[in-house]
Amino acid sequence: MQPRISLRSRIAGTMLALVAAAGVLFGLWTHVSDDRMENALTRELLVAELDHYEDELAVRPGAVPLSSANLRIYGPSQSHELPTKLTGLGPGEYRPITIGNKLYHVLIRDGSYGRMVITYDVTLHERQEKIAVMIMVLGLGALLIMTAWAAFGVSNRLVGPVHELAHRLAQIEPGKHHRRIAGEFDGTELEPIARSVDTMLERLEGFIAREQSFTETASHELRTPLAVVQGAVELVAEQTRSQPNTQKAVGRIQRAVREMTEFIEALLVLSREDRLPDPGDGSCDVPTLLARVVDDLQSIASDRRISLDVEPGARLRIAAPDSVLTMIVSNLLRNAIQHGKGERIECRLRGRTLAVVSDGEVAPAFRERLFERRFTTRNDGHGIGLYIAHKICLRYGWSIDLASECGRTTASVTF
Repeated sequence: MQPRISLRSRIAGTMLALVAAAGVLFGLWTHVSDDRMENALTRELLVAELDHYEDELAVRPGAVPLSSANLRIYGPSQSHELPTKLTGLGPGEYRPITIGNKLYHVLIRDGSYGRMVITYDVTLHERQEKIAVMIMVLGLGALLIMTAWAAFGVSNRLVGPVHELAHRLAQIEPGKHHRRIAGEFDGTELEPIARSVDTMLERLEGFIAREQSFTETASHELRTPLAVVQGAVELVAEQTRSQPNTQKAVGRIQRAVREMTEFIEALLVLSREDRLPDPGDGSCDVPTLLARVVDDLQSIASDRRISLDVEPGARLRIAAPDSVLTMIVSNLLRNAIQHGKGERIECRLRGRTLAVVSDGEVAPAFRERLFERRFTTRNDGHGIGLYIAHKICLRYGWSIDLASECGRTTASVTF
């Protein structure tokens, strides 16, 4: 991809091209007009001199033709004096013809007194014309230099406020509320744009405030009943220790409550856009958490076999709450359980990369959209699991990828 030309260069280049084109066209027009006018005047002079000489011959048959430093007429009686270059030419107008070290404008005419040849020395004129052309070229070059200087100056003044506006917009951070820029561009052409940006910022701040208020309120309202359920389930579990069938159902309720709690905490992390992830927010032991999540999901996916492959002695801790990683791993494994074709699902941890591998391939048309919100390949899916995992990875600076080839699909996260 070719580098994009800046707006400043495009404005200056356009002005320079217009002036250069205008200068060249004006110079050509001036040169052509002057040359045509000069040739027309010279031809009129030569025709008038020949007519005058023929009139003299009518009165005085032996009249001597005109002969001066610049103008000379050759009549029939002077044909032996005619320069060699002119002897083979027929009637007509010729310019310029070099004879010796001089240039001549020549007119040859056959009249009632025979062939008449008149020559006019235009050497000085041709030299002056070359000097004029050189001066014109130098003047055009100087004009282009001045135009370039002025064009870049004007473009700087035109584009400068745009760059300043872009700089001000780049300094606006989501966490800094009530930042406005319209006052800095009062009286300029960019004032309407700056005021529109301020209006948009006000609407965005209002939207963010409402969303954060809703998230915080919803999480508070959900945590209370979840805490009640958790307490009640623990009480039931204590009272039914001797009943294996009941214990199994209670265990599923406990896992569901824990998953719901972790889901709420993960959504709260995503809603905090006012600051970057802080290592103090939590430190998660990845191998330990993987074992717990795999065990939980294995209990509800009895028709699949989920294997956990962690390098012996592997120790990996990441600066994030357990709920965040639980959300990512759970979504990747659930996606493999729902969409995988085989019975085996592998969960591998190598270095700082976690991979979930399942049988079956994802159609190429779907691969680019898997991380989009509400995109799903199943009618009974909601299309939000991979989207949440992708958003969490973006939030924490991790990379997430999905590859599908050779009959297998691999979803990987690199911390």
